[in-house]
Amino acid sequence: MKKNMQDYIKEFNTILNFSDMCWWIIDYKNDPDHFYCNKLMIDSFNLNINLEKHSVAKNCPIAGDYIKNVKLASTDQATLILKEYFELLNKEREEYNNIFPYFDDKTNSINYFSSRSRILELDENGDVSILYGIIENITNRIVQENEINEYNEIIDKYVITSTTSTKGIISHISTAYCKITGYTKNELIGQKHSVLKHPDTPRDLYRDMWRTVTSGEKWEGEIKNQRKDGSVFWIKVIVSPSFDESGNIKYYTTINQDITDKKTIEKLSNRDKLTNVYNRGKLDNLLEKEIRYSRRYKVDFSLIMIDVDYFKSINDKYGHLEGDKVLIQISQILKELTRDTDYIGRWGGEEFLIICPNSDINQGKNVATKLKEHIENHDFEINKKITASFGITSYLKSDNSDDILARADKALYKAKNNGRNRIEVIIEDIN
Repeated sequence: MKKNMQDYIKEFNTILNFSDMCWWIIDYKNDPDHFYCNKLMIDSFNLNINLEKHSVAKNCPIAGDYIKNVKLASTDQATLILKEYFELLNKEREEYNNIFPYFDDKTNSINYFSSRSRILELDENGDVSILYGIIENITNRIVQENEINEYNEIIDKYVITSTTSTKGIISHISTAYCKITGYTKNELIGQKHSVLKHPDTPRDLYRDMWRTVTSGEKWEGEIKNQRKDGSVFWIKVIVSPSFDESGNIKYYTTINQDITDKKTIEKLSNRDKLTNVYNRGKLDNLLEKEIRYSRRYKVDFSLIMIDVDYFKSINDKYGHLEGDKVLIQISQILKELTRDTDYIGRWGGEEFLIICPNSDINQGKNVATKLKEHIENHDFEINKKITASFGITSYLKSDNSDDILARADKALYKAKNNGRNRIEVIIEDIN
């Protein structure tokens, strides 16, 4: 036997009045213009507490003329709510489920509610007889979500960040990141970060990064990249793995800082003014860095120290301007005949230093041989043959920077002492 309206009201009061839910119920067959509800709904929507039932047209938050007035913040939202409500009445959907705003005249503020409604009973003809709904105040949740969205918008606009899969595919990238690259989000999502790789950036840097993050550790470093228009930008990168509940890596997140201006200043301060190769201070830093890397990953690197033979006589005979031209041309030869991953610098006066990462002593000697022959055969546009002497050594596991420099210097001294225009190698610990 079907229940009457009072039975339903009593049952709703028993079950739901101890919850934080508003409820309403309509005898749609016999009295579709009015609804019954609990006290929480009366209080929430400023209804008349002295009335047993309330007008659908005037007071129901999800039906009638009420939804068309200024109580709702969005006309589009009101239209959608009405559409879904009538679809429910016409049995075109099993449940109405929506979120609507409500302007509270007493507090002069907008609250947000989630509303669900279903048909409770059909009559003998299959038409809607009893309709009920549950309404929950979700203002706090909406406010929190809005705050999170605002925070995310700030992050997206101002923080250079990206998320990549375990295969290195970009799944999310911020607007700020796109701004410094010149690409759109659609152009970068689905790509690898290698789309930004500058030709000068050594592959070893990326190998080191992936070796670190795939082992579950955080990686930090500075990377030279290339914009869509081909121009250069530098970023300081922190790559952090994120893990699932089982401890497996889900994805990687990067936080980046644009350090292009910093690098421009550094380039001016780290370069030898005459030859535009690294100066001694920068070489010291690079050598310390290479020692740490080789010690950690147990890889070789070689060191080549070069001295232009009888350079003082060039200055004395042809003048310092011509001597400067010789140093510039030699530095150009060193850059042209070495790898992009090698570090070349002016060690002082007519001396140069080359750090060759991931190179053993034989590879270092091959580089020196090529450089020696090229310098010897080069036309320096002065009536004098110019040669250079080379001292070579390679990293030993007990080395600090002083140790390896001392060996290279001793090898160079040996080359000069044995007649110049030659290569000497010292690989044993001279201590």
